Amino acid sequence: MPASRAARRRDIVLVAAFTLAAFAPWLAKPYHMDEPFFLAIARHILQDPWHPLAFEFNWYGRSAPMAAINNTPPLLGYLLAAAWKLTGGGELAMRLALLPLDLCAAIGLYLLASRFLRRPLWPTLILVAAPAWLINLNHLMAEKLMAAFVFPCLYALVRGVDEGDDRWWWGSAGLACLAMLSKYNAVFIVAPAAAYAWRAGVPPRKIAAWLLLSVSGVALLAAASLLGDGRMFGAAWRVTADSRGFWWHAPSHKTRSLLAFAGGCGLVTAWWPVVVYRPRPWVWAAAAAASGLLFAPALDLGPVVRGVDRWTGALLAFGVLIGFWGLCAGQPRTRGAPLWVSWTAWTLLLQSLYWSVMARFMLFLLPPLVLGMAEALERRWTGRRLRGFYAASLAATLTLSVALSWVDYRYAVGQRQAAGEAARLLQSQGRRVWCSSHWGLQYYVELAGGRELDRAIGGWDAVRPGDVVVVTQAGANIQRPRHPVPARIRRWTLTHPLPLRLISGWTGEGAFYSSVMGFLPFSLSREPLEEFSFIEVL
Repeated sequence: MPASRAARRRDIVLVAAFTLAAFAPWLAKPYHMDEPFFLAIARHILQDPWHPLAFEFNWYGRSAPMAAINNTPPLLGYLLAAAWKLTGGGELAMRLALLPLDLCAAIGLYLLASRFLRRPLWPTLILVAAPAWLINLNHLMAEKLMAAFVFPCLYALVRGVDEGDDRWWWGSAGLACLAMLSKYNAVFIVAPAAAYAWRAGVPPRKIAAWLLLSVSGVALLAAASLLGDGRMFGAAWRVTADSRGFWWHAPSHKTRSLLAFAGGCGLVTAWWPVVVYRPRPWVWAAAAAASGLLFAPALDLGPVVRGVDRWTGALLAFGVLIGFWGLCAGQPRTRGAPLWVSWTAWTLLLQSLYWSVMARFMLFLLPPLVLGMAEALERRWTGRRLRGFYAASLAATLTLSVALSWVDYRYAVGQRQAAGEAARLLQSQGRRVWCSSHWGLQYYVELAGGRELDRAIGGWDAVRPGDVVVVTQAGANIQRPRHPVPARIRRWTLTHPLPLRLISGWTGEGAFYSSVMGFLPFSLSREPLEEFSFIEVL
């Protein structure tokens, strides 16, 4: 723990200031990725608050009931609806309105770290600066709300157990309940909570009562769904079950992605283990052999894998494998080990079962790995040496995250610019404009009066001569015509000077938002960020 309450208050102020400074450059970013999906729920709630999912929405290329395609509890929708009502829906205003959630997550993480570390400030800043945290928690998506409850929940639980204070203990159960109502994936917290309480000697009945209270909100939601049409939980199951027939769910690709994302999303999680755990030669050899075999050409399932991506994945996996060994067996057991090990294991299990590997869920794997290593490191290093190591780690992590955030920001701006170009065609020439992709492009095309291609009304067959269709190269769920379409095509290529790509649409393996696109959270590549085709049907 910090030496005094004054030191802790100072650290909390520094954590908050660092979080604000790190997030500030990206607060005006155009709506991106799945944000328009959640914003659609929020806008509907403003019209019909008692039936948050009772509307049709086209997100996968076909209009469908939102209740059938939404796999997230509606709590975020209500929060976004309130923010939209307050701000009018502008990007900067909305992100500012929900910025307190990021502060809650960061401060909660610091307070949790302070229960186990003498110097909790540096590891907390390193985690906030990590690519998975800095990029994902800036988005108006469910993980933002989930993080704001998860980290304070675990702090409250640890404090309640350590101090025998039932107020913190039962308060943590309430926070766990809210976390699961933010996103079902938050169920991972039951494992570290139960493991820590059990090891501390909390009576089994009290642990069981905590678990029942923590899942009570989701249980009530499930009952309400069953009394209704039952589709709310069906969507969560269906998206995972349907993915099992695709190549990206194969064990080799999933394992590659899990290890590469675990290393790349945190950066220090890929190289700290070698320094902290000082593995024996046989551990080095086993980790090298396993990572080399996993990324061997024989296990490639997608297109041709470039050498740079193969080596990037192997190096990230090598460090993470040593980290897993060190956390479980490489060091004498630390006080936080029951928490870190169960947290890591359960998060990995849920991510391996989920429909794809994504940085926005892997960010919840980073804290147990980093804090577990920091706890082990404090046993050996103190003073200037430890501060220097932390400072260098923070500088490296923040440099990478800022670079990736800049690339991601440019990608989001490009989506809005492409929609603006389509709107110019729509407004000046009286043409209908269609979008064949989704994410931010769909939002801004529809905002300008265009429409998403909808297979329910014919898809490309509904496009008439003179209409313009905007098609992307690197996006997801892209609709392409089933037969040749006579057209005049203009292309606009979006580039960026930094050779980093979170989304690869050509030869790289960058797949920060979903391993459907590759096995790396980011790729070293100079390929375009995106290519927009404006297809004028003749």
